[in-house]
Amino acid sequence: MSVVVPAHRSPAFRATSLSSWVAAVKRAVEAKGVDAAALMRSVGMDLAQLDDPLARYPVEQTMAFWRAALAHTHDPLLGLHTAKYLSPATFHALGYALLASCTLGEYFERAARYFRIVTDAGQLIFERTPTHGQMILRVDPQLVSPDTHEVVWAVLDCFLFTTVRTCGLLHGPGFEVMALHLQRPVPSQREAYERTLRVVPVYDQADSRVLISEAVLSRPLPHANAMLARINEEAAGRYLADLGQGDVLVRLKRLLQERLPSGDPSLEDLAASLNMPPRSLQRRLAGLGTSFRDLIHQVRHQLALEYLSQPHHSISDIAYLLGFAEVSAFTRAFRRWTGSSPSAWREAPPGRKD
Repeated sequence: MSVVVPAHRSPAFRATSLSSWVAAVKRAVEAKGVDAAALMRSVGMDLAQLDDPLARYPVEQTMAFWRAALAHTHDPLLGLHTAKYLSPATFHALGYALLASCTLGEYFERAARYFRIVTDAGQLIFERTPTHGQMILRVDPQLVSPDTHEVVWAVLDCFLFTTVRTCGLLHGPGFEVMALHLQRPVPSQREAYERTLRVVPVYDQADSRVLISEAVLSRPLPHANAMLARINEEAAGRYLADLGQGDVLVRLKRLLQERLPSGDPSLEDLAASLNMPPRSLQRRLAGLGTSFRDLIHQVRHQLALEYLSQPHHSISDIAYLLGFAEVSAFTRAFRRWTGSSPSAWREAPPGRKD
């Protein structure tokens, strides 16, 4: 059995990574006494995005930041050292779903299914046989070149070490991997590298993979919580669905939610927040089959349903949160969207709500 998620089809330079992943690298660099914020700005990264845990950075910028970090820290093991600042919780709902998995087999299946939340610059595959399972990590070949090898190896080191370490913590005493295959060559500081990993890898392989016995994969985990895993997996699924619409659209919806209480934001203001000209934003929205005006209506509609499902919000509160000057204006808009008033929709049985 295997879990294989189709690789993202966009060119590598359009791939993105979750901002919380970048935040962990920033902390690791700062721990070395290097001004990580200055490095980020030098490669064109917007530090404000670090305040939004669901924002994303272009992989091109992320790799440039890694390259600058390696050069300024003079740490050939920076990938491994960065792992201490990473945990499944770094990846929000997906991370909590992973932590609540019933077995390590379930952990890897979830990780493969939702890996694109972390980044779409590669592919995570989980294959399982009667005797063992293997997690295979493949980097987009467009990102691997002689000029980028050092960066790619550091990123792979970080992710793989985080994975092995987390599995050990979840499993408890007795955890060990059958084998660790690495795409990278033997590191210059091999002894220190392997001492940190606590395993002797096989180097210069076609891809990177972790092999674990079926006995370890199927052992019930002591902190499993099926309900918590399901709730967070649903949230991860919603984020992944939004991501499929395009990162700009996800960020734009989030900005609208933040700014609607102050009234209708202008296209120009939101375009400036996204660091793009207004006409470029219009073209991006048109390419996604929508317009700025339609998007505002869509976001208001979605938020209205969400807020009405939360009993602590009054109708007048919701009207304010959606940027309506009067409750009557919100009521008229809601009738256009659903055919009923907000109060009638809230009181209707769940099965009769559209």
